[in-house]
Amino acid sequence: MTPAVQRFFEQVSSAYQTSPFEVILAFVLVFGLIAGLTAYAALHGKRDRRRQIAVARRLYDEKADELGLTPSQRDLLERMRHYLKDDTQIHLLVTDEIAFNSAAARVRENDEAGAQSIAALRVTLGHGGRGGRAPRSSAAIPEGATVLIARSRYRRPIKAKVLAPRPEAFRVRVVEEGARLPSGAGVDVFFQSNAGVFTFRSTVLGEEGREARLAHSEDLKRYQKRRYYRRRVEVPVRLYPFDTDKELLSKTRDIGGGGASLLNPDGHFKAGDELELRFRFEETEIKITSSVVRVSDSGRTIHVNYEHIRDSIRDRIYQAIFKPPADEVEEMERAKRQGTERRQGTKTSE
Repeated sequence: MTPAVQRFFEQVSSAYQTSPFEVILAFVLVFGLIAGLTAYAALHGKRDRRRQIAVARRLYDEKADELGLTPSQRDLLERMRHYLKDDTQIHLLVTDEIAFNSAAARVRENDEAGAQSIAALRVTLGHGGRGGRAPRSSAAIPEGATVLIARSRYRRPIKAKVLAPRPEAFRVRVVEEGARLPSGAGVDVFFQSNAGVFTFRSTVLGEEGREARLAHSEDLKRYQKRRYYRRRVEVPVRLYPFDTDKELLSKTRDIGGGGASLLNPDGHFKAGDELELRFRFEETEIKITSSVVRVSDSGRTIHVNYEHIRDSIRDRIYQAIFKPPADEVEEMERAKRQGTERRQGTKTSE
């Protein structure tokens, strides 16, 4: 490199050398720019959040006014609001069932509200449950659904149809002639949906004709995961395989509205076989076509699903499997007789 070229590069490089003051000034300018942008973003975020809260509150108030919520219902919603992620979601309590369920569960856990008030609010808001999902409340059981109401383990359950939901009560219409649900009686309600069989404990608030009003419940429990209710009960059964005219004798291990588990006579049946079941309930013979879905217990037990069954036959099965065993009935009758004798003895001594 010649001396002239070297001097040229030295002059160029010296032009880009900066003093310490210039470096500090540049750093301050960059820091100030970043701080200004951050402050602007924070201020804009706060304004946007206030706007979102205002919009959510307006939607909430409009829906509450539209539904005519009472002061007590508004107070309950305010308690539920504290369990939301933030106040921008307050409108979801009156418009979204999932948000309502989540907040309602937290309120119940902390004993801030009773089941009846939550169920009443649920009905008013129209949170009646989503099809196919497990019901969270008695208010989510749809109108027209069939329920079985058991007053005690010694009495056959009463079949009833669910009426349109009301905030003050879970209403049903008793189907069976002469059956009663007297005011004050404690009952267990069984309800079947596509998600399984569910039950809840309730109290009869009153009756008028065939219509009965029950206390709402937010404590529905899954009774069985299968689609139709089953119960362990032994019933003699005659089996008629489709591949032969020979009658085979068996008995049920459990039976329900959609299928049964039975002893496999001589290991005759395997998965996929079709057969006809014949058994008697209350002097009535029932015939059901079914198919074997699986075999268990080293081939000693078969599990069948009904192929075709009328609702009237399914109802008869339900009534029979809820009927208490003979020994329990005898024990109940014996207790009644002893009570009657004690009362008569007391009157005689007087």
